[in-house]
Amino acid sequence: MRSAFLVQSLRVLLNIPRRLSAERCLAPGLLFFRFPSLFGTILFIILTASLMLAQAPSSSLDSLLSQAIELEKDKDYAGAEKIYRQALLTLPDDSEILKRLGVVSQKQLKYEESIEVFREILKRAPVYPEVNLFLGISYYALNQFDKSAEAMKKELVANPKDRQAQYYLALALHASGRNLEAVQQLEGLLADHPDDISALYQLALFYKDGAQEASQRIARLAPDSPWYLALRAQAFADNGQLDEAIRQYKALLSKNLDFPGIHFELGQVYWREKDSEHAREELKLALQEDPKQPLANFYLGDILTGQKEFQEAIPHLKIGLAAYPKMTKAYFFLGKCYVGTGDLQQALQVFRQALELDPKYQEVHYQLYQLYARLNNKPESQRHLEIVKRLQQEDSKEIQENIQKVSPQQTRTNTNE
Repeated sequence: MRSAFLVQSLRVLLNIPRRLSAERCLAPGLLFFRFPSLFGTILFIILTASLMLAQAPSSSLDSLLSQAIELEKDKDYAGAEKIYRQALLTLPDDSEILKRLGVVSQKQLKYEESIEVFREILKRAPVYPEVNLFLGISYYALNQFDKSAEAMKKELVANPKDRQAQYYLALALHASGRNLEAVQQLEGLLADHPDDISALYQLALFYKDGAQEASQRIARLAPDSPWYLALRAQAFADNGQLDEAIRQYKALLSKNLDFPGIHFELGQVYWREKDSEHAREELKLALQEDPKQPLANFYLGDILTGQKEFQEAIPHLKIGLAAYPKMTKAYFFLGKCYVGTGDLQQALQVFRQALELDPKYQEVHYQLYQLYARLNNKPESQRHLEIVKRLQQEDSKEIQENIQKVSPQQTRTNTNE
């Protein structure tokens, strides 16, 4: 159809009226002035033909690209690749089509091919949107971590807040042994996106790796030092081997009574073992070194509350809460202390603060049920009792649901046996 239209247009152009043949010798400019309407018609026909020829293939190309996008959504990357290659026959230098070709190649794990495509784009447009990002991802997949980091940095020059580029830059830096830089990169990402779970997860791993690396260096440099003994004790404590941790800390104390923080660490392990007497002794020694140590004050406040030494516990719990104002358990202990000293209004205020942080704190509701009963406020007392019952039912229901989820798996296992 396009060819027929063009031929017809050419015929119109060539079918000049015979009377013009007598004017062959006229200059072109004079000819134009003598027949302006004719030349306007000719010019209109030429432009219309050109536009139709340009638009027809564009419409066809748009249809092809729409098909490719749908195939990508359906994860038919091979099918999308074929269409993008077909489109490039018409527009071989189109950067956006080349980018999509590189992406679908990457999705098919053809990383070398994708790198060639991305680099071709960057030769013409060094900061073309997302291309350095995708290039860095392909390099990362091939374990070329330095090149990956370089590409991600270039992407961040053009778009400093790109989350993917920040994330992959951190991964590349960590993989190339630059853990501190990787941590800093993730901390920057989390400053803007504090709820990014994947970034938080990687950050936890990076910190763990950093701690292991530091421990290994201490082991190489000073295997018999108090510092290495303290690290070993901490490792046992972290793994729940509390008795072994205590032995290691005692060995450290026999070598260095003044090792910083040793009494707090040992007191914390005793507290976890529920050895109140030894924990109390070590925590008091820890507070002689650092009277404002918040966790030492909290642990000691917990122990004193359990031993009903309420008046002595109160200042320790307050110090803990000053440092950690969202520590709900400290409010719970402090409320119990005020009840124990007879300061019921102060107890009410503290328990309410605990519920602001955790409205489903059953123990606090139970304390308020008893406290309001003592204050002869039966409606409030009954209300908190009903909340306790409802929360217990919810917990029981959740436990039953979890059991039902596990039971079919156990049944299958037993059947297989």
